[in-house]
Amino acid sequence: MFEKVTHELTQSVCNNDGESLSNLFADNGVYHDYIYGSFKGKKNIKLMLNNYFHRDAKNFFWEMSDHIFREDIGYAKYMFTFTSKIPEYLGKKVVVSGISFFRFKFNSIVEYSESVNGGIAMVQLGVKPEKMQKVFLKWFKRSLEDDLNLRNFYESNSNAENK
Repeated sequence: MFEKVTHELTQSVCNNDGESLSNLFADNGVYHDYIYGSFKGKKNIKLMLNNYFHRDAKNFFWEMSDHIFREDIGYAKYMFTFTSKIPEYLGKKVVVSGISFFRFKFNSIVEYSESVNGGIAMVQLGVKPEKMQKVFLKWFKRSLEDDLNLRNFYESNSNAENK
């Protein structure tokens, strides 16, 4: 079941099929994208694909492997590539690898997130270091907002160093 879902998810993204992508998710499911942030609900997940992913890139290829699934949680390694449509980086090709995390309820995705080094993508695009720093800080703040455990861990370790 899990490998079939990951294949359908990656193909839906590559083919700009927001309907198929959103149908993999529970009604209140969340897609946490490392670039664009979190999108909750089928309507917003569909909009994310059409209004962000395929607005800014083309020639998608996404493949998942090394699947691990237990109870309601799944992980898979992935390779992902695209060509930028953003005027500043037009035509630049990006290749990254990462790890996907899935949480399921009743065979629907209730949460999708990923761990990937976005800096590798930015270097391939030619993003200036000053802009990278701003983006990384935004991603860091978002990760603390989205993950209570991470925020608590960060705060407890930051306070310990400042004592």
